[in-house]
Amino acid sequence: MPDKEGEKSFKVIDKRKMSETEEIKEAKNTEEAQPAEKAYENTEETAADMPDFEADFATFVYSLNTQALLFMGKIPNPISKKYEKDLGTAKYLIDTIDMLSKKTKGNLDENEAKLIENILYDLRMAYISEKK
Repeated sequence: MPDKEGEKSFKVIDKRKMSETEEIKEAKNTEEAQPAEKAYENTEETAADMPDFEADFATFVYSLNTQALLFMGKIPNPISKKYEKDLGTAKYLIDTIDMLSKKTKGNLDENEAKLIENILYDLRMAYISEKK
């Protein structure tokens, strides 16, 4: 649409990312603003679809163990499906489990203490075999 004789107008659209607060204010100012409860209904994944994981010591140690095995090339990368090695990161993870073992000594139940001891032994043996 021409503003003046022979001039064309244009529309400027700001595509910069907004902070969460600005997005909320913007949503309140639009006619399409929805209540917070309704916003979740439109998402592909809701809280009901999420698996229930219990945050416990054993699960955490197992996750570190899995990561260490991945970085030693013992299990494939779940994304690329390739066996990849990064022994520096594997060593860091083994050292992290060892640090947890030392810091939690006397505070773990018998099963947790045995778990961390066995995982550390297995990871150290695997690491030594990879270093050769």
